Formats: sequence, C-alpha cells, structure tokens
Amino acid sequence: MRSRPLFAPPLVALVALVALVALVALGCGAGKAPDAASTPARAAGAAAGDGGASSSGADAGPPQKPFAGSAAEATQLIGAAVDKGADKVQRCVSEYRARKNMPHERVTISMGIDQEGRLLGATLPKGKTDEVLSSCVQSALANAPFPRSHAGVISITKTYEEISQ
Repeated sequence: MRSRPLFAPPLVALVALVALVALVALGCGAGKAPDAASTPARAAGAAAGDGGASSSGADAGPPQKPFAGSAAEATQLIGAAVDKGADKVQRCVSEYRARKNMPHERVTISMGIDQEGRLLGATLPKGKTDEVLSSCVQSALANAPFPRSHAGVISITKTYEEISQ
C-alpha cells in the first residue's frame, strides 16, 4: 500500500502561490486606476498650464469628479464645492426667508452627498423639510464637483446669516 504525500503536488502549490500574490497585489492598490496627475498626457498638459485640456477631444465628456481618500478629505472637498456655489445657495436662502417672513433669521442647511458624489438632499435642522428650499439648493448645486469616496454618505451643515453693519 502506498502512502499519500503530506503536501500538495508542486503544480497545485505553485497555482496557489500565484493566486495569493495576485490577491495581495490587488489589495495593495495595483488594480487602482491612475489619478489625473499621474497620467502622462494629462500631466504634460497640466505642466503646460492648460489644466490638462490639451489631451485629445475623445475625453470631451463631463468632467471627472474628484476622489476623496478619506471622510475628512471628502468633507473638505464638499465644503469647498458648496462654498463655490454660495451665491446661488444664498439666493435660495433669501427666497426661503422672504417666504417664511423671517428676513434676518439664521438659516442652517444640512446636505447629504452619496459616495458617487451626488447631492441627495438638503434639510433644515431637526429633520424639518422645506421642499421649495431643498429643490432650490439642489438646483443651485446641481453641477457642483462633489467628490466620490468610499466613506458612504457624507453630511455637511452650512449656516447662512445676514451680517449687519
């Protein structure tokens, strides 16, 4: 009677080792897409001062959303995107104040952005909703460059108040 070997045949062991190395490489980031700065054509265009616009017309689709590596970075990028659209949001807040007959009240708005960089909605404190204000804020920030992230839904809160002198 022949005894069985206590170890796997060399071919099976080799296949298992290759699979393990591939999984480790993917887990360490080898499968990640390069960012815009590391792409040679875009990096050369950015170095030329045109922000990468010199790349071919084949990428003429909508601009790519930035990617946030952490929740803190996502929050920072979202805040900056909202601040860029502050004039439009301020108009929404002014209309809300006029409608509610509270011309000088402080208005706090919470906004939720999902992991794909889409604005989910805008609400007032304590879960109060105002559909007109929410719709206006969503329209005002429709093209804002909210980042994609793996952090799930990110909520930020902005307060708008009139400064009297």
